[in-house]
Amino acid sequence: MNLMDLHEKLKSHITEQNENWKSIVYAKEKGFYQGYDKIKIDGWRPSENRLNNYDIQKYLDKEKMGLDIGSNCGFFTLHLSNFLKSMAGVEINPYLINISNDTKEYLEIKNAIFYNCSFEDFKIDKKYDIIFSLANDSTIDGNTKFNFSEYVEKIISLLSKNGLLIFESQAMDMMPASKFEPKLNYLKHYFSIIEERLVPSEYPVNVPYRKFLVLKLN
Repeated sequence: MNLMDLHEKLKSHITEQNENWKSIVYAKEKGFYQGYDKIKIDGWRPSENRLNNYDIQKYLDKEKMGLDIGSNCGFFTLHLSNFLKSMAGVEINPYLINISNDTKEYLEIKNAIFYNCSFEDFKIDKKYDIIFSLANDSTIDGNTKFNFSEYVEKIISLLSKNGLLIFESQAMDMMPASKFEPKLNYLKHYFSIIEERLVPSEYPVNVPYRKFLVLKLN
């Protein structure tokens, strides 16, 4: 399969999603919420650029296993697989899972896996060294049933001893930024803050920055 064929295949999944998925679809203007320069897909949040902005490469190595909550198209998950022993993505939308797996197959990536389920229903007998919660602790589509404390407790149950949580705030938590404070205070009960800063946010356009945390499980 060449790149043009891959693009057609991925776009067909977007078309099927728009016709059949009853929940809110993010970033319909570009088709893809995530972008991936490696396969020349333009999206609102380009994967390579996001990783550069997060500046977390020093925490990534080939001995660690990672989990991406709400992996969307899977492009960021697949990009991370270049720097970790393995990556897993959890995504409730089956059309986005199809995009993830088709891209994984095209790139011949062997150390990534995608689970088509909600985070609430995700069950696995495994601990992860790094968990990525990137603007996914709640969603406007109503698919997130956990409250914030339940969400954090689930993450803790999946983290290895001294594991890391890479956390990016929701866009809505930056309007105003003080809305994020209760979540931050809750996280401090269970994690030590290694880094706390703002990172650029390409989407939505009215939220130029998000809160970004690197947290270590106590």
